[in-house]
Amino acid sequence: MSFDLSVDRPDILFIAANTRSLAVNRGAFIQALRERGLNVAALVPDEDFLAEVHALGVTTRRYHLDRHSMGIGGEVARFLELRRLIRKIAPRAVLAYAVKPIILGIPAARLAGVEEMYCLTTGLGYLYGRRDLRSRLIRPVVNLCYALSGGLSRTFFLQNPDDRDELQQSLLFRYFTHSVVVNGSGVDLDEYPYSEAPTTPLRFLFMGRFLQDKGIREFVSAARKLAPWHPGVEFLALGEVDETLVNAISAEEVAAWRAEGIVSFPGKVRDVRDHLRAASVMVLPSYYREGIPRSLLEAMSTGRAVITCDSPGCRETVEEGVNGWLVAPGDVDALAARMETFIEKRGLARRMGQASRALVEARFTTALVNQQMLSEMSIAHALQPLRGMA
Repeated sequence: MSFDLSVDRPDILFIAANTRSLAVNRGAFIQALRERGLNVAALVPDEDFLAEVHALGVTTRRYHLDRHSMGIGGEVARFLELRRLIRKIAPRAVLAYAVKPIILGIPAARLAGVEEMYCLTTGLGYLYGRRDLRSRLIRPVVNLCYALSGGLSRTFFLQNPDDRDELQQSLLFRYFTHSVVVNGSGVDLDEYPYSEAPTTPLRFLFMGRFLQDKGIREFVSAARKLAPWHPGVEFLALGEVDETLVNAISAEEVAAWRAEGIVSFPGKVRDVRDHLRAASVMVLPSYYREGIPRSLLEAMSTGRAVITCDSPGCRETVEEGVNGWLVAPGDVDALAARMETFIEKRGLARRMGQASRALVEARFTTALVNQQMLSEMSIAHALQPLRGMA
C-alpha cells in the first residue's frame, strides 16, 4: 500500500529506521493514533514486515537509509531526498525515530514546511556505550545534531532517564529541547499473556541481536561455566548474525558456539512467544545503551524472571531481588552465579516471574506509554472535534 496523493494528506508521517521496528515496536502507537481518526503514513528503508505495516492501515514509501555511512556527500544526498519526499507527501506532522531519521529527517521536514515535529530515541546505542577514540570524536557531532533536531521539534521522547541526562550535558539540548521520558515502547498484555514459568527442564533464554554489547558472548560464557555441573539445564539464544553492523558477532564465532553444543541457536524467529512460554528465566546481559529492551518487557509480561545488566535502559526493568537481578556489564562470574541461584532454587523463577508481570502491568503497558506520548502531541488532539463533526 504505497502513497496515493489523490487521498487526504497524512496527518502524521513516521520516518522509520527499519520496517520491522515500525510494525513490532510502533504498531500499538500507530493503532492509538488511528483510533483518534488520524491518517498515518511512513517512510521506510526496507520491505521486511511491510505487509504487517500495511495491515495497520499505514501507507508507505521507500527512502534510502545507510545506517553506518559517515560520508558527507552521501548524507547530504539523503537529506535532500527526505526533504523532497516530505514536501511531496505534505504531512501535518512528522515523527522520526533512531539516529539518522532524527538528525536528517527533522531538519528536512522543517525545510519542507512541516511545523509539528517529534523525535523519539529508543536508546543511544553503541556510540554512547563505547569509549574508543572514534566514538569519542563522533559523539559531540551527534550531540549537536540531536540538539538541532530537538530544538526544531515540539517534544523529544526518550525511553530512560540516563539517556536524557547524557544528552542534557549539551547546553543546547538542555535549554532548547522539550524532552520527555517514557517507559520504553510498552508491551501488550494480551499479546504476551502470563503463563507459569516451567522449571523442568530449567531453561535460560537470551533474546536479542548478536552484537558484542548485547551480551551474547557473556551469556555463552556463563552457560559454559554452568553446563558441566548442571547437565539437565538448557540454554537457548534467539537472534541472528548481521555482520553489516559495526559491533556484530561474526558468523564464524556463532558457528563455533553452535558446534560446541552447550547453547542452542534456533536461528531467526519471527514469533518469539512459544520460546518465551518454554523459558524459565530471561537473560539479557546487555550494555548497549538500550532505550528499554522490548525483549525484556515481552519476557516480563509472559511472567519470566530476568537477569540483566546494571546499565541504562536495562536497569529500569528490575526491582532487585523481586523480579530479577542486575549484574555489572561484562561480569561473567556474577552472571553465572545469579543463573545458578535459579537452578538451586527452582521455585524462585515462578515467584519472580509473577513479580515481573505485576511490574509490567503497573508501568510498562502500551496503553500507559501511548497515553504519555499522545498527551504531548498536538496532532493527536486538534483534529478530533473536526473529525467528529464530519
